Order: sequence, then structure tokens, then C-alpha cells
Amino acid sequence: MITVRFGGTAEEDLALTVSPLLEAVHSWHVLTAPGHHALHLPWVRRCRELPAALRRELREHGWMVADYVPAFFEAGADAPEADFAGQLAAVRSVPPEHLATELSQTLVDTTRYGRDLVTDPFVRDAALADLDRSDPALAERLRHVLADPAPAVETALTVLADYWDSAFANEWGRLEPVLHDELTRAGRRIAVAGVFPMLRTLLPQIRLDPGERLLRLDRPHDHDITVTPTRPVTFTASHYVWPHVRVTCDAPWPLRVTYPAAPLAPQPASAGREELLTALRALAAAPRLEIAESLAGESRSTQELATLLGLSASVVSRHLQQMTQAGLLTSHREGYYVLYSVDRSRLGRIAAALNDLVDGPGA
Repeated sequence: MITVRFGGTAEEDLALTVSPLLEAVHSWHVLTAPGHHALHLPWVRRCRELPAALRRELREHGWMVADYVPAFFEAGADAPEADFAGQLAAVRSVPPEHLATELSQTLVDTTRYGRDLVTDPFVRDAALADLDRSDPALAERLRHVLADPAPAVETALTVLADYWDSAFANEWGRLEPVLHDELTRAGRRIAVAGVFPMLRTLLPQIRLDPGERLLRLDRPHDHDITVTPTRPVTFTASHYVWPHVRVTCDAPWPLRVTYPAAPLAPQPASAGREELLTALRALAAAPRLEIAESLAGESRSTQELATLLGLSASVVSRHLQQMTQAGLLTSHREGYYVLYSVDRSRLGRIAAALNDLVDGPGA
């Protein structure tokens, strides 16, 4: 069980990021076992068009990401303006002992042997002896990894670079703005109501105890971590991590929660009671209903809405802020102007919830 304690966590103890390298790695994980990732089958089908040699390389080296995604792929993920090439370079700078520790977890059950395969000869010899009896090929791979992990890691990075150039760079171009919109929504939730409303979007993959300010994730190893100014947590939004929530918490890696971005993950059929009430309160004023109607067809700025509705820009701005905080609107900047749009998926859930009330048992 992994337990993350938020205690008196302040906003400064939280960070929100996206990572092109980590996203490519998670999509590679999808390709190793597509049957477990129904949401991503369109990408699996598109990858059938990749060059045969690259598909063969992805299959041959998929053991590195099939069950456990090594934390070294997160190296450089939090650097300002981190790009794919920069993150590859960051992985190449990771010390060999950390590479070996992470790669060994892709090959053996560390809940059985512990994480001391690299540093403890007794543990290493015991694990290799077991594997020599059960899977000699796997034992040989582990020996190579423990002796010198760099060749295996360099091969993986070369495969990822080819995969990026052949296909995933364009996919990242599609995903990046959506993921950044998700970060904006998550940041807004945290700023308005704290971290737990944001964490509720990760249910049911995690368990929450808001009273104790705990996040729990079922895992075969035990960790009890407290978020503090000296050990902050980074939330990394991802499309291809779905249906998982991944927590990185072993030293020397920073604490990270990689979670499915809500706009790209399957949405509930209708809104819950709390979401419905929040939305209805935000719409319960004639000017805000008029704003929603005005934004139904196209994005508009505060100034444009003020002219259309015959209101001052300051009044419109207050209404827009209320609707945005309720999650009904999204915004993006185009030059000097901030343009607002209706969040159609959110309104769709509200409409579905209202239909459920009409069509319920008492109807």
C-alpha cells in the first residue's frame, strides 16, 4: 500500500506538469499489451503502419516497459521547457546504479528480493540462482543489466527516438494542448478548493480519506510518504497512462503521481450530485445563461461578450470567473485576448444527470 499524506500541504508543495518522453513511454507500454487498454486501441491500430523494423524493435525491447515503467524515464521531466530531446539527454546522465536498480524491477519481483540487487551480492546471487533454475534467458538478461545497464538503456532510448520521429511527435502535437488544458483545470481546482477536489478525479483508481488528508494506492510494497516543502509532489497529466495511476516514490526520484487526464479518459455517463449542484448554481442567473448561449457557437472574449450582452466588461468578467471556477468554461489566449469556450463535455454530463432525474424510478 502506498500512502501519501498531505497534512498541511500548501500550493507551493504541489507542481503540475506534462512530459513528452514519459507520454511516449506510456504509449509504448500500451503497445506491449493492447488488450488491457481499450481506450487506446485507435493508437494501436495506427501503429500497425509503422515500419516493420521499428515494430520489431518495439516488441523486442518492450520488456523494459511492459509491467513496470522505470523511473529514470522521468529524469528531466520537471525541467522548465523540457522537450523530448532534452529528456532523452537527462536519462543518459542518470548514474548507472540507478539505471540498474530500475531495470532490475522490470525483470524480477522486487517485493520478493527487495531493491538491493545492485548493492547486495547475497541478494543478487539468490535472485540469479532462482532465475537460472526457472528462466535461464531472463537470468542472463538480469546479469547483463546488473553488470552494465547502459547498453540496454541506450537501446531503449534509440528505439524511443525512432518511434518519436516516425509517429509519436505528431501524436504529442495533438495531446500537448489538451494536457495543458487539463493542468489549467487541475490548478484552478487546487487554487479554489485545495488538492482533494482535484484528486477526486482520479477515483476509483485511488482511495481518498479527506478527513485524514490521505491518498492511498494499492500496491504490493509499502510506502508512507508525507508531502512537505522539502518533499513536494508533482502531478503529471497523461493520456496513455490510463487506466493506471502511477506513483513514483522510491529514492532518489522525486515524488510523482502520473494520472489520466480527465478530457482524454472515459467520462462518467452523468454528473454526480455535487457536480450537478455546482453547475446549476453557476447557471442560476440570467447573464450567465446568456453567456453560455453566446459561447455555444464560438469562443469569445470578455470585451466581445460585454458588447453582445450590453453589460460592462467588469461585470462580464465576474460572471466568467464564476462559470470557469464551476468548470463550465475553458479559456485560451490568442494574442492580446483571452477567449472563453463552453466545456461541452461538462455540460453533456450535466444534461445527462438532469435526464437521469426525469427518467428515474419516480418518473
